[in-house]
Amino acid sequence: MALESDLAVFGVGVAGGAANELLHWWGLRENPNLPEYVKRIFYWVVTLGMILLGGGLAWLQLGSQADALIAFQIGLAAPMLLQKLMKAAPEPGGGMGAKPASVRDFLRG
Repeated sequence: MALESDLAVFGVGVAGGAANELLHWWGLRENPNLPEYVKRIFYWVVTLGMILLGGGLAWLQLGSQADALIAFQIGLAAPMLLQKLMKAAPEPGGGMGAKPASVRDFLRG
């Protein structure tokens, strides 16, 4: 299906990003110990940002003319690629002891 507007490309990319989050929650469905961060507003803001990132990257790469499946795939892949990059990034040096959770911890999954 051909998309012929900026908003359509962005929207389908956002749908791909949302599908990625749905897959993440599907993977947690049988986990009896949900992570503590799911109760924090910061987690949900970052989640929304990741979904919007999928739409933004689809629009940046494809513009206003695109195939819907390609836009969806870019939206789906964008959060996954960012998570893989964060997992590969070296841990910053620091002191001893426990440190508070950060965006880096969230993205490392």
